[in-house]
Amino acid sequence: MSVFNANNKGYESNKYPLFLGEDLGLFDTVNIAYPELEDLYQKQVSQIWNENEVSLTQDKQDMMNAPKDVVDLMVKTISWQHLADSVASKSIAGLLMRYVTNSELEGLINAWSFFETIHARTYSHIVKQTVVNPNQVLRDTYNNMDIVSRSGAIVKAFDQLEVLPVDATIEEKRKAIALAFAALFALEAIAFMSSFAVTFAIAETGIFQGIGSLVTLIARDEVLHTRMDYAILNILKQSPEWVNTFKELAPDIKSVLDAITNQELSNADYLFSEGRQVIGLTSGLLKEYTLYMARPLYVALGIPFDFEVIEKNPCSYMDKYIDSSKMQVAPQEIQITSYKIGSVKDDTENLDLDFDF
Repeated sequence: MSVFNANNKGYESNKYPLFLGEDLGLFDTVNIAYPELEDLYQKQVSQIWNENEVSLTQDKQDMMNAPKDVVDLMVKTISWQHLADSVASKSIAGLLMRYVTNSELEGLINAWSFFETIHARTYSHIVKQTVVNPNQVLRDTYNNMDIVSRSGAIVKAFDQLEVLPVDATIEEKRKAIALAFAALFALEAIAFMSSFAVTFAIAETGIFQGIGSLVTLIARDEVLHTRMDYAILNILKQSPEWVNTFKELAPDIKSVLDAITNQELSNADYLFSEGRQVIGLTSGLLKEYTLYMARPLYVALGIPFDFEVIEKNPCSYMDKYIDSSKMQVAPQEIQITSYKIGSVKDDTENLDLDFDF
């Protein structure tokens, strides 16, 4: 791939495929091939924030004085979120950008990766500011196989893209890119939402309010990221060159989604083992919430959903943070788009990104 392709003529044809087209020359916002990606970029950069905006002084006291079972639950939840966003911040631009041949997508992925870095920094900041021995938390995260293995399917999908040989065929590259995006979609729409349910359940008890506020900002970004995932996958699925790729890859995509969903179901048991608990949430409710959030993603990608169907949100408190009522469980009407007014406002309603495969 060339750093600058002086022979790119995309500005004449307005044909800038998302991936695997001509190497890019000038960054071109004169000729927009995919306006929805440009809109998403503008929305993302308008949400800029940093980890120092919220005081964690009281949260440090909560770490020392709150019930040990609740503290342990919060630390394990934050530890996984820290790990997952560390993976995302390294992978999104680092692995995908080498295949990007569209300016809107280039800008979007750069912004996306930057925000994942903000998230990873925020979790590290939380550990640094609230825990008496931050290095011990880092050590425990590396050593806790339940936390590490929870991201196994996601890491595997990105690793397949990382080890792709230089001489791989176009079809092999397409399959690796599509599978990586499916895994990223599942990370942000299933795994993170399940994890946020724990964070916000603890915040609902009146403690760790600073952490809750920071994770609310992260959740706002992650909901937008699910729209990015969907928009990109939708464009690819409708491209003639990619139709056969997604047809052949459907069993592999299902395997990734199933692995991530099953891992979240297993993780619910782990989190609420060893005496860990919080008022308002149990392992059973967390499993139901995971399935409630997972099904729309399967429908959006045209993948069979072989788990129990949960029709009603079992964690109603989440509507204070993420308005899942906008996730219609119907093939032609699936949206992961908005937040409740008064908690986190979503102003992406003008974007035409309904999940309508």
